[in-house]
Amino acid sequence: MVTGMCDLPADCLALVASLTSPGDACRLAATAVALRAAADSDQVWGSFLPADCADILARCSTPGDGRCLEGETNKELFSRLCDCPVLLDGGKLSFSLERHSGAKKYMIALWHGFGGYQYYGLEDSSSHTFTFTPDSTRWRLTRTCCG
Repeated sequence: MVTGMCDLPADCLALVASLTSPGDACRLAATAVALRAAADSDQVWGSFLPADCADILARCSTPGDGRCLEGETNKELFSRLCDCPVLLDGGKLSFSLERHSGAKKYMIALWHGFGGYQYYGLEDSSSHTFTFTPDSTRWRLTRTCCG
């Protein structure tokens, strides 16, 4: 008797899918009906959300933006955070997720003289440190590689 990947238990398939990327999970779900339930599970999409997602969303500036909508799955929350950045810390920072990898993306609003706010995008990466230093009437964004 020949067995295939679809014959594995659903929780095993979900574990495998959770070790891939969001794009890979979508491709897996499109491959076979038997794989769709595992690839679309909350377990899989919860693994693509940042571990500190609840803490980040608790800092939302707009009421309701930071909460999970009633009945919202982890896949829907992931998609919403990719499509609709949420404002944090009084609107001085926005947060979203990068759709293909699930990486955190921040946009920082910095006061720039009389020109209002300028926005600078940052991606969360353990290999870079970002610092802001005053440079006359504006702030300078410095990126330092940490190895």
